[in-house]
Amino acid sequence: MRTSPVARWAVGLAARLLPTPSDRRRYQAEFVAELYCLRPAEQARYVVGLLSQVLALRAALGTSSRPPELPMSTSIRAPFRCRVLRMHRWMGHGAPHHGHVRICTLCGVEQGPFNTPDERPPLIRPDVGS
Repeated sequence: MRTSPVARWAVGLAARLLPTPSDRRRYQAEFVAELYCLRPAEQARYVVGLLSQVLALRAALGTSSRPPELPMSTSIRAPFRCRVLRMHRWMGHGAPHHGHVRICTLCGVEQGPFNTPDERPPLIRPDVGS
């Protein structure tokens, strides 16, 4: 189907209200693509709905709470520091029944449960004792 020139103009106006140039280009292309599958009356209804919601879209795009994009190749192996050197970055967490566990923030390995947050496995020293 053909798109109405007025609908394309209104979609362009809505896209111009978005915060960044990349958002404007992306959403204008999406909005125009949506128009192609609609009849003229449906295009008018779509444009009215779009214009009524563009400020909410702008606010959503402008927030910094967007999840960071992951790189294309992510490794699922534990970091070298944890895997080879056994140097974990521990963080204490509460566990059931007033216990505590330590979890490495880098690789997710757990240690525990312990009765107190600072309890450590006992040191065995051959020079002390008997």
